[in-house]
Amino acid sequence: MKSIHYEYAVFGREKSRYCDETLRLMIPVHGHVIMETESGRRKMIENNMLFLPVHKACYLYSDMPNECLVVEMPENYARLYLSDGPADQEGCQCPVDHTWDSIRELLLNEVNHNNREGVILLLNYLLSKINSQHVSDSICYIHTHFAEKIDIKSLAAMEHYTPSYYCDWFKRKMKMTPLEYVHYLRIQRAKELLCDSKLSILAISYQIGYEYNASFTKMFKKYEHVSPSEFRMTAIQ
Repeated sequence: MKSIHYEYAVFGREKSRYCDETLRLMIPVHGHVIMETESGRRKMIENNMLFLPVHKACYLYSDMPNECLVVEMPENYARLYLSDGPADQEGCQCPVDHTWDSIRELLLNEVNHNNREGVILLLNYLLSKINSQHVSDSICYIHTHFAEKIDIKSLAAMEHYTPSYYCDWFKRKMKMTPLEYVHYLRIQRAKELLCDSKLSILAISYQIGYEYNASFTKMFKKYEHVSPSEFRMTAIQ
């Protein structure tokens, strides 16, 4: 496949600008590289990899010795493997385990031996793995702790993002902001609890993370267009 290109790259303190229609996958060999966009900064370390933005500018630089494998591919090629689309995979962080280490080592070995066919086969496999990777750590955390106070800085740190970049990434991925998603999960849990007539609405409000019953009622109406008491009357009939 002639439209796929790959090469090693080293980045210094001076920022290198990228902005075109070519999709680039950055795979670190050693050291770290910082990607800066209008949304914020993201550090790429040896245990992860990322897609550069498509159709918008980004800058790459580093303050330490580094080397990356840069794989360029057409956006429509990546879409064959990424069900969410390359834009939703921007900044994709892969799980750190022996499987990913092995894939990376095999890929680098094929590149070093200039085995183009082997590189393409491993790239196809790699994109498929990215598409089926587990839910990100921060989203798993939200699912477990949505009834508690959640700090955006902590969520961003789980993905190695700045808070502003994390919010932008989250909205592209989940089609809502982190705070909206927290409220969404709370309301879904509230609907389950409202089917149990033994629990008061005030108790449910506290259980899902709302300090004031008025806040719970207001948010419930926003998502369900009825009050919690009206929902309960319909559910238990």
